[in-house]
Amino acid sequence: MSEPIKLAAIDAGSNAIRILIVEASTEKRTCLAAERVSVRLGQGTFATGALADDMIDRAVQAFVRFRALFDEHEVSVYRAVATSAVRCATNRERLIDRIFQDANIDLEVIDGAEEGRLVRKAVLAQFGTRKHPDAIFDLGGGSLEVMRRSNGAWLSGSTRIGTVRLLETFGLKGIISDDERKMVQRFLKSTLRSGFVEELRAEGIRRASCCGGNAECLVKLFGQQERSGMGYISLDDLRKAATEIAELDVKQRMAAYKVRKDRAEVMGVASIVLSVVGKELGLEGFTAPGVGIRDGVVLDLAEAQVGKLRSATGAPSIASARSFAARLGHNVNHGEQVRVISNQLFEELTDVHKLPQPCATVLQLAALLHDVGEVVHRRSHHKHSEYLILHGRIPGLESPQRELVAATARGHRKSLPGRRKHKVFANLDAKQQGHVLKMSALLRLADTLDSSPGQQVVGLAIETSADEIVLVIFSTGNVEVPAEAIETRQLDFMEVFGRRLVFRYQGVAASASKP
Repeated sequence: MSEPIKLAAIDAGSNAIRILIVEASTEKRTCLAAERVSVRLGQGTFATGALADDMIDRAVQAFVRFRALFDEHEVSVYRAVATSAVRCATNRERLIDRIFQDANIDLEVIDGAEEGRLVRKAVLAQFGTRKHPDAIFDLGGGSLEVMRRSNGAWLSGSTRIGTVRLLETFGLKGIISDDERKMVQRFLKSTLRSGFVEELRAEGIRRASCCGGNAECLVKLFGQQERSGMGYISLDDLRKAATEIAELDVKQRMAAYKVRKDRAEVMGVASIVLSVVGKELGLEGFTAPGVGIRDGVVLDLAEAQVGKLRSATGAPSIASARSFAARLGHNVNHGEQVRVISNQLFEELTDVHKLPQPCATVLQLAALLHDVGEVVHRRSHHKHSEYLILHGRIPGLESPQRELVAATARGHRKSLPGRRKHKVFANLDAKQQGHVLKMSALLRLADTLDSSPGQQVVGLAIETSADEIVLVIFSTGNVEVPAEAIETRQLDFMEVFGRRLVFRYQGVAASASKP
């Protein structure tokens, strides 16, 4: 990055919306602005399944304010993401459309795996050369994201444990009685034990970090600062804090701890969650790196160099593709999984494919929409997908990226892209054709890995050599990919990358989520 560039990250969480604006150069990143707006998108949403009208209005107002900050600081590149509350809202498209119309900001709804990846990226960067944690927890308003290292790979899982979600589920308004606390603890233990706890115990987790506003608040109030500068709270201090906070109502917490009302409302249940997680896993305590999703987004944008992921004037986005698919009535559940797997392959195989970073976005868009042609007819749907992407209205998707996405999506089945059969591909220049050929090979592999109904790929580990690529697939279900399909993908890789592709499988507990 030869010249400094202004980057912005927005995290629309279930408890608050945050923005971070930095100036990034090759040498450093300087914070220009950081704000937190108390818009609780999860309030009522987890109970009713929809965002309330007044909550949408408040969120839009916050984004209008963020657009003003973009202009004030001359932001060139941004990414705005929404997590659990918006993810589960049946009317999320209304919020996304309003924000785009009123603030000209494209809000992208990310899944739990992407949420975890961004947090993990920020945490590992914060630790730097120091020994990394064995597990990372991100406690938000709607979910608890869990990341752990296993056999050299990071696996992620998501639970429906979140502070705002718990407040609404159990009707916790202020003081938490002993009976209420025991009820919440029983629920948490049951949820955790039916999920990832046994697996994490077997892994022998020693060092764990926890992210999120509540974790940072609890460490600041009841923990201590380590020599590294990071905060730390022991499990004993966390239990004492949980007991102390539970005995106070919201106003008393605000006065005693000098915190905002929205933090005072959730900090009690947050302390219970972390106490139970720590006890169930046999931890001594948690470190608090003090980073979150927005920090991971900034790192991604900085690495992309000079705005190659998304420009503030409107480049293609995952959110736009989702809206396009929704307008056509296409279910993108499979496309979402293929998108995530494709992105993992792209990141892990950068030294092999040597594609420029903008291709990461092209590949994700093609993966998300590769089956959209099924709304026309399942037969030859890859051709219909190409046509719809090429001629449909996807905000921000312009030439030549539109043609690249369409050609890559077309290449997900049948033959690899070729000049004789694929007219869109044939009209690209030689360099672009090379990019599409490589992206199609990655997309075809990702599509194959998510083709079995009982299979859940939760992580990939890749080993490369001069003539071979070993793909270790972590799955929560039986791998049922036909031998013929595996052989075809192996032939693809040999043809495109000149390397033999070897498949290896490793089962993991069914509690882990898809990537």
